[in-house]
Amino acid sequence: MILVRAILAAILLPLPAPAHHSTANFDMGKTVTVTGTVTYFAFTNPHSFFDMDVADRPGAVKPYKVFTLARVVMVRNEWKEGDLKVGDKVTVTGNPDRKDPQYLYLRSIVFADGRTWNQDRVIER
Repeated sequence: MILVRAILAAILLPLPAPAHHSTANFDMGKTVTVTGTVTYFAFTNPHSFFDMDVADRPGAVKPYKVFTLARVVMVRNEWKEGDLKVGDKVTVTGNPDRKDPQYLYLRSIVFADGRTWNQDRVIER
């Protein structure tokens, strides 16, 4: 009877799975560079992201969403909580989404203070 209960519990109880979001929707063969103003930043796990407004033409802006790595990985690779703030002007290079070119997967960023960060140097451990 104990064995039956154990088997039923294993089948019926949902098991938590680590979340991971694929980058398959991004075209890793293309890069886009944009300069704009940060409007939102979520420094979170499993993936951080930020929104920015990019000037399209005089008087018009396009909203961009930039996806990054997990907060824990970014912290291990020299990001700090206050590195990116709403209102900062930044330059971002990223891989565009295959369906929405205003979604980018971050490759590198030039911060408001002139520092740069490049994802190609990231060590995930």
